Amino acid sequence: MNTSADMSGTNANNNPYQQNPNTSMQNKTQQQLDDEAAEAKKKRAGPKRRKVTHACVYCRRSHMTCDDGRPCQRCIKRNIGHLCHDEPKNSSSSQVSSNSNNSGSSGSQMQEGRRASQHQQQQLSQFQSTSQQMQGSVNNIYGFNNQLSALPATPLTFASEHMGNEYTVISDFLESLGGDQQNVFPEPGMLVNTTEKFFLTAANPSDGSNEDRLTQVINAKFEAGFLKPYNYVNGYSRLQKYMDSYMSNISRQRILNVMGTFRPAFRSVAQSLTDIDLVLVEEAFERLLLDYDRVFSSMGIPACLWRRTGEIYKGNKEFAALVNVPLEMLREGRLCIYELMAEESAVNYWEKYGNIAFDAGQKAVLTSCLLKNPDPDSQNVISCCFSFTIRRDKYNIPTVIVGNFLPVALG
Repeated sequence: MNTSADMSGTNANNNPYQQNPNTSMQNKTQQQLDDEAAEAKKKRAGPKRRKVTHACVYCRRSHMTCDDGRPCQRCIKRNIGHLCHDEPKNSSSSQVSSNSNNSGSSGSQMQEGRRASQHQQQQLSQFQSTSQQMQGSVNNIYGFNNQLSALPATPLTFASEHMGNEYTVISDFLESLGGDQQNVFPEPGMLVNTTEKFFLTAANPSDGSNEDRLTQVINAKFEAGFLKPYNYVNGYSRLQKYMDSYMSNISRQRILNVMGTFRPAFRSVAQSLTDIDLVLVEEAFERLLLDYDRVFSSMGIPACLWRRTGEIYKGNKEFAALVNVPLEMLREGRLCIYELMAEESAVNYWEKYGNIAFDAGQKAVLTSCLLKNPDPDSQNVISCCFSFTIRRDKYNIPTVIVGNFLPVALG
């Protein structure tokens, strides 16, 4: 038994092809390490990256090696080539870089920067000189008194240079206009004229009902001179001149007698009316004109309307054709109703009008008249069936008289 064991042990020790497993693993590991070291040495044997004196901003921040190209290869690989640039250098670094290989390129960049800065300074100074010239010419023409020189000379400081430049340009522009910056907006204690007061009231009326706000706006508009009561004195003066020129003394006296009958009633009402009340009446008259503009355009009967003093302010084309005048003459009081009537018809109208002018229970009259052309030399007359209606305001004063005329053929 012992002999066979010894023999097997002897054969195991004397076998030249059998190796120790631990020894083969150590040899294989060492061989792999040597191969990897040789391969790394071959990779390092390539061309070395050349170091540069100044790295770009992003390579400097990443503490990575940069190259001379701009953009550099590292920024190109990172897809930020459009952002690659050198970090601005101070005076000491520029002196050091002047001894390097890139001194030529950096010096040209600095020169370009200086030229750009000088160009901006020249533009700013040119704009300021132009603004001063404009200011002088405007002051000489319009007599502006520039009070900007009285402002304190304390320089203003801005956190941003761009904002400071913008403020300077705006200030120069305002100075070129010759205005006073201190009086751009009216102070609370300053007097405001009536026109400005109307605009302020119309834009921002005070609190209250709609009627109160409308009254405030109308009062401000009246004070500004944009609203005025109608001057009926001129209408009566026109009537007086016409009667003196084209009517007999008897006809003129008949018309004056009629006016004497309704004058007391008119005086009793008119004494309590203010200018604002008359302005409101005039506003109502304008609205009536708009209403009758649609009425006259849709009716085929000759018609027109006039004020209580006789001035015609609206007429349709049928009436214009009937009296043979242009339609534009039946606007804005260019003609009077009594100028288109024969003398007896005009007197008859004034008598009938005076009898019901201030009688609230009556407003329409049916009569007849003879119409004529306003030309004094014209002798042709048109016989018409004539009706007129009196429209009164809220104070029972006649405002508008509307007349309809139906031509009648003479037998």
